[in-house]
Amino acid sequence: MIDFHNHVLPNVDDGPKTMDVTLDMLECAKQQGINIIVNTVHYKHPKMKGKNTNYDFINKIKDEVVNEFLSRGKKIKIYITSEVYFSSNLCSILNDPIATFNDFMLIEFHPTIKPPNYINTFFDLRMKGITPILAHPERYRFVQNNPYELESLKKIDVLFQIDAGSILGQFGLKTKKTAFKLLQNGFCDLIGSDSHNNRNRNFCIKRAYDLLSKSSAKIPKALNHNSSCIIDNSDDFINVDFKKQNFLNKLLKKIVNN
Repeated sequence: MIDFHNHVLPNVDDGPKTMDVTLDMLECAKQQGINIIVNTVHYKHPKMKGKNTNYDFINKIKDEVVNEFLSRGKKIKIYITSEVYFSSNLCSILNDPIATFNDFMLIEFHPTIKPPNYINTFFDLRMKGITPILAHPERYRFVQNNPYELESLKKIDVLFQIDAGSILGQFGLKTKKTAFKLLQNGFCDLIGSDSHNNRNRNFCIKRAYDLLSKSSAKIPKALNHNSSCIIDNSDDFINVDFKKQNFLNKLLKKIVNN
């Protein structure tokens, strides 16, 4: 199983502060059957002022983590990239190796502010051969108010990554409700843990997959396949549209009525 989007490396952003916490998180990931992790360090975010996001620096820490985990008799594959904070000049950072993973860029918005002209910026990235992945759209206020705001991005083949914690209700009822609406309407291509620590933001992708598999075993397989496409730099994505899934419909109705 693959987890694309997490903050598991120690002391590089707002993820774990120590190696011990990182290793505890990796232990949790392994117990869920996760054997490939793509760490996505925050990049260009206001919270990263004074932080080092140089590719070689992040890669060195990644190697230290993998080797320390191996010394404990455990193997796990970790790749590195970033979660880029949206700005209108994203095309100007394409030469920075930490900004993209293969031909993909994971991008996050401010939770309460809808960026102006974001569609044009995403289109410019597509014209440069980069496929943007919008991180956790279910957590943005403007998407919660109207999930169909994402239709314009879908038309230019932007991908959407939902947080496993959103599906499990860890970010509140409104976010959970929006996550299921996005699933039902084809606005989810990937699920990532977005893990940050070994307490309330740990790896939980298996729990989310287990919940969705009650509707169809094909759902986790499709979502994990899409994550593998990013690893392989492939465009063989499966369109994950679950409008006809009775379990999702029933669950969404239950959530709405709460």
